[in-house]
Formats: sequence, structure tokens, C-alpha cells
Amino acid sequence: MRLSSIIIWAIQLALIIHVLKTGRSRYWIFVLIFMPLIGGIAYLVIEILPEFSNSISGQRAARKMKMTFDPGAELRQHQAAWEQSPNTDNARRYAEALLDAGKPQDAEDIVNRALKGIFSNEPTLLLTRARIQFTQNRPGEAAKSLETLREHNPGFRNTDGELLYARALEADGQIDKALAEYSAVAKHFPGIEARYRLALCLKAAGKQQESIRTMESVMKDAKLAPAHFRKSQKPWLDAIKRELAAL
Repeated sequence: MRLSSIIIWAIQLALIIHVLKTGRSRYWIFVLIFMPLIGGIAYLVIEILPEFSNSISGQRAARKMKMTFDPGAELRQHQAAWEQSPNTDNARRYAEALLDAGKPQDAEDIVNRALKGIFSNEPTLLLTRARIQFTQNRPGEAAKSLETLREHNPGFRNTDGELLYARALEADGQIDKALAEYSAVAKHFPGIEARYRLALCLKAAGKQQESIRTMESVMKDAKLAPAHFRKSQKPWLDAIKRELAAL
């Protein structure tokens, strides 16, 4: 056996001992044994480095690595938090994690269990429920959830929720109301998506020229925007270019 292999396995053994001594998930033992080099790097990034650094970039790197090597870790974490303290914040985080994991029915069950008593109209939970309903192809129910949110929480503001409401109305066939909501949210939405979806809704409503003017206005504004903005909005800009090219 080469010296480099001996060193790698010695490090792996030390990391396995660290797993056992610190009480970390035994899942890491299997990763370290069957993925000796990559697994060791992942363990260092996810479990050890965060103890010495709380930087945002470090946290992002840890989350990405964690999702790659242990995709269910975040879901288990939110489940444990919810079971220990079933409050509205933990319910929302757990439901969102379940939805992202492809378990919308379980996510909706958690939200409905939390929407009780004095929290029956809690805005972030209603928004999460609307998101679940929309992804389940129930736009009418999603729109009603968001209308309940507005009725009982007039001071609550969330641009993603406003855009979701417009999309739900459009998908439910309420085109005139959808156009009004798209127009409103497009004025302050932090990105191009709202204006792009407004243009598509205008097109669906038979207002072709107005749709074209909206898309051309977006492209004109994008030329004057900073490079980092254009880069972040590239998927929407590309979609608009395809729409204009197809005319």
C-alpha cells in the first residue's frame, strides 16, 4: 500500500473516532468508509469547519455539501425542531422542507395542524399553505388562502406571495383579476419575473401589443442595468428573448 493511501486511511480513522466521540450521526461512518477522500472532505466542511467559522459563505458551502452527502439531514433537523417545539416558525420551516422533498401532503398536514386557535390566520403559514396548494394544481384554493391572509393581516407584505396570488388567479381562469395583481406587483417586485409573467398573461388575454410593449420595456431596462443584475435575471431575460423571437 502506498504511503498516500496509508495517510488517507489514517485521517479517515481519526475522523471516524471523532464521529463516535462527539456523538454525530452514524451516517458519517458509512460515508467515511465507502468514500474515503471525498467523504473526509465533506465531513470537515459540514461538521468541523462551521465550529470555527460562522461566515455566510462558509454556511452556504456547508449547506450545499450537506445536501449532496446527506440530502435528508435538513428535513430531519426541521422535523426534530417541530416535534420538540410545535410553534408556527418550526411548522413553516418543516412544511417547506417537506414540500421541497416532494412530500406536499405531509407538508399540508403540518401547516393545517399549526393553523389552529389564535394562529388560525398566521400569515406565513397561510402563505406556505397557498404555495402547497398551488404546486398541487389547486390554484383556486391557493387564491382563497392568500385572500384570507390579506383579510386578516392587512399589514403583511411579501412580494413572492403577491406574485403567487396573481399566478393562482391566472391559473384559476380569473384573468382580469390576475392582470390587476400582476400589474401591481410588477411595480416593486425585485426582479424581472413579475413583468415577464404579466406579459404572458396579457398575451393570454388577447392583448398582444401590450404584451410586446411590456417585454420590450423589460429588455430596454435590462440594457441599462448593472451586469450582476442581468446575470441574476438571465433565465427570465432569455425567456423574453424567445417570446419576442417567436413573434
